[in-house]
Amino acid sequence: MVIFSDSWAEHLEHLQEVLEHIREAGLTVKAKKCQIGLNRVTYLGHQVGQGTISPLQAKVDAIQKWPVPKSKKEVQSFLGLAGYYRQFVLQYSQIAAPLTDLTEKKHPNAIQWTEKCQKAFNQVKATLMSDPASDFDKPFLVTTDASECGVGAVLMQKGPDQEFHPVVFLSKKLSERESNWSVSEKECYAIVYALEKLCPYVWGRCFHLQTDHAALQWLHTAMGNNKKLIQWSLALQDFDFNIQHITGASNKVADALSRESFPESTG
Repeated sequence: MVIFSDSWAEHLEHLQEVLEHIREAGLTVKAKKCQIGLNRVTYLGHQVGQGTISPLQAKVDAIQKWPVPKSKKEVQSFLGLAGYYRQFVLQYSQIAAPLTDLTEKKHPNAIQWTEKCQKAFNQVKATLMSDPASDFDKPFLVTTDASECGVGAVLMQKGPDQEFHPVVFLSKKLSERESNWSVSEKECYAIVYALEKLCPYVWGRCFHLQTDHAALQWLHTAMGNNKKLIQWSLALQDFDFNIQHITGASNKVADALSRESFPESTG
């Protein structure tokens, strides 16, 4: 359980309220397992606090010190750890593809480490060293896109240079059934998928959402008689966002993510 507040006074109120509910339910908490009044906490492998979320530094350090794998199992172990933070890396699946290929059943346990494998190994480490961090005191911008084979999205914020910088990258390969959806359905699904994954960042705050599919500017009104689009539109009413139409040329990152030919890339 995590209790968070915007001020110390508010935190004391929240803490008292939670403890009262625990007592009313006849439950107890073990004091030595509780941490109270921290500015930052470790939660599910991330450092969370003061309006930011970032990978746990100890985990990033472990990835940086990881030796060159000598077997398929060692490659799988490295990808398991590094892949946990894949949402912080643009096109993680494409970067790690030479390593992922080594884990396929057709390859023997004693792997053949090539120059491409070493390059991918180094690049995964390098990208995680420069991980982006989110600031919950600043507004978010979400851009989404869909292609014939997948959907992609990126969460961004303005930095000190007043330019937008990526915080989280998302991509997902569409199933055979989903690939047969209409363009509007795919583009709408890209939004639904992105906001579902980005809920911890954007729920309860106003943000802008950009898409290069003009028809989705009317998403909050009924989408004709298409039950799927209407259902998604209702699901998205819990979010407070404004849809902005942009040209495809201006939506390069989300477009590239939607064309990844690999499984879902999220953390």
